[in-house]
Amino acid sequence: MPAQARLVALAPELAPVSLSLNSSAIYLGSAKGAAVGALVIAHPSVERLGWVAAGISLAALLTVLGTGQGDKPPIPPPRA
Repeated sequence: MPAQARLVALAPELAPVSLSLNSSAIYLGSAKGAAVGALVIAHPSVERLGWVAAGISLAALLTVLGTGQGDKPPIPPPRA
């Protein structure tokens, strides 16, 4: 996983903590996505599920572009 390798390269001494927080964030995101999907299916309708997913994806893309996170150069590999 590229994100996990980047986290370890940023602070190798904190690898267990940063990797566990990363996993927790992934699980939380999955749970939030399931909850939003369930709400959309239960209230408006199944037909709107794709539009809601597209809107959330667009919001995520705009957040990444707005914060400049995609502009960072790759971290060089650690020296042996």
